[in-house]
Amino acid sequence: MRGMLTAAMTMALACAGGAAADAATMATDPARADEPVAMAVRGVGQYQGQWVVLLEDAIGARRLPIWIGELEAGAIDLRVKKQKYPRPLTHDLLDSIVAASGARIERVDVVDLRDNVFYGRVTLRDARGVVHQIDARPSDCIALAAGAGLPVYVAPRVLAAAAAAP
Repeated sequence: MRGMLTAAMTMALACAGGAAADAATMATDPARADEPVAMAVRGVGQYQGQWVVLLEDAIGARRLPIWIGELEAGAIDLRVKKQKYPRPLTHDLLDSIVAASGARIERVDVVDLRDNVFYGRVTLRDARGVVHQIDARPSDCIALAAGAGLPVYVAPRVLAAAAAAP
């Protein structure tokens, strides 16, 4: 069922103009099965009337669909395509605030899946070098990662519960 769902979503996203991300990714290494897996945005689009962002690992062996809202889909899609809205959107504002404070986004993670709800975290390093981990919606994490050219790290237990082979 998952494979059919992912194949259908991949086709739907391709038809909707989904774009592959240029974010750096690392290949899946079985020896590091307990470490988060780096993934990139494969596409953003609609599947059965719902907006979805599809993450894919570096070798294309696993895909993770995350259902999101329409506004979040639009923001992610713009950032993946490296396009700007005429006025700053929320993620542009966050990027500007982080940069103005001398901080930087180090990484973003999808850390958990509970009751069909994904949970994310943004890791920032401030101007003094102190690391801060901030809870966030995965859609916000993905938008920030896309804007910064970063991979989205996904916890192995999340992939075990929700990922599908292409």
